[in-house]
Amino acid sequence: MNEMYITSLLLFVFSASASALLYWVYLEYAHEEYLNGIRAMLSQRGDANEAILRTQKRDASKSIKNRIKSVMRLAGFRFSVWIFFGIYLLLLFLFSSFFVLFLQHYSGVGFGLFFGSLIFYMLVSSIILHRKKSFNSALAIAISVLVKMMKNGVGFEQAIVKAVDVSNSKMFKEIFAQFFKEKNTIGEDEAFANINRFVNSKELLIFALAVKIGRASGGRFSNTLEKVEKTIQYRKKMQQKVDVITREGSIGSYIVALIAVFLYFALDVNFDGKLHDYFMTSKYGRFQLLAIFVWIFLGLVANKFVTRIEK
Repeated sequence: MNEMYITSLLLFVFSASASALLYWVYLEYAHEEYLNGIRAMLSQRGDANEAILRTQKRDASKSIKNRIKSVMRLAGFRFSVWIFFGIYLLLLFLFSSFFVLFLQHYSGVGFGLFFGSLIFYMLVSSIILHRKKSFNSALAIAISVLVKMMKNGVGFEQAIVKAVDVSNSKMFKEIFAQFFKEKNTIGEDEAFANINRFVNSKELLIFALAVKIGRASGGRFSNTLEKVEKTIQYRKKMQQKVDVITREGSIGSYIVALIAVFLYFALDVNFDGKLHDYFMTSKYGRFQLLAIFVWIFLGLVANKFVTRIEK
């Protein structure tokens, strides 16, 4: 058992090291290709600076590190990419160790890598979704305050600042504080677009479009914002109904899974522990038991994706 555990641990460390080495080689190759592209553009005629900026922006969007940073911003993580990657590796190590100890076989590393990655992805996605819902809820309240203040004669600039200040959401205040800083330097449209780096909200796009239309039409546009308020409030109510229905479907799936666990222990007691002895002591019993629970787990995951509704 100890020899098998050490072998599995060494295999995991080797796999992680090989992955890190391959990733480093890829980064070096991508960096060299980027430099070669810059050298080629500098040797050509025309506006080289503009071409360099376009290439730099395109390469930055394709970089794996920048993609990870984008996900971290959406989740609200403020630590470095390497800490994020370290947490991911730690989770893989814990899952791999658990499956190796349970199966008493080095193939548990493969199960650990798969389920560790899946659980990590689901956790990060859940955090991003919760952050998005919190932002949309705070935005709906802020727009209501904004419309009421503009109806009373307050200007849009002063009203939106006050509407953000009265919000109870710290995340909402931080995001719009960055928006107010960028609005005076790069413009309102670009500042609204940059908010999508921190939260992907369709409600925000509706609000930004209404503000842009109001700016272009000139004068007061409180009536336009009032229609936007009703639209966002309606979307908020529909979202709450969708969440209730989705939660009901998820609870039903969890109950079915718990029934399977209950049946295992009930049958084991009924057969005087023979069921447990078979699954834990026979050659392939642990693999069969794992296959049963993997099937149940994948069923729960499939149900979650089927009942999920894109907002």
